[in-house]
Amino acid sequence: MRIDGAPYIVELSRPEAAQQEKAAESAQRSQAAARVHSFDRVEISAESREVARLKRDLAALPEVRLDRVALARQNVQSGAYRVEPSILAQKMMEAYGA
Repeated sequence: MRIDGAPYIVELSRPEAAQQEKAAESAQRSQAAARVHSFDRVEISAESREVARLKRDLAALPEVRLDRVALARQNVQSGAYRVEPSILAQKMMEAYGA
């Protein structure tokens, strides 16, 4: 006895045949899936590459500008560096929002 209906075909008299058909269908699906190839591609813009290069260059720079530190140290030791208390107080007020 055979029952046909979408999407199944069932063999009631011979269960081995149904199992063999299922195995054959499964193998065909596996082969079809193996033939399907999808390729993803990523392309980075020139601007992005430039930003990445600038980030690397910036990371290579020292955090402290030693030449400026040496100049400040020299000015403090020689007395050439003078701090105006009123200007310092004004800058502190601006920085801390008071």
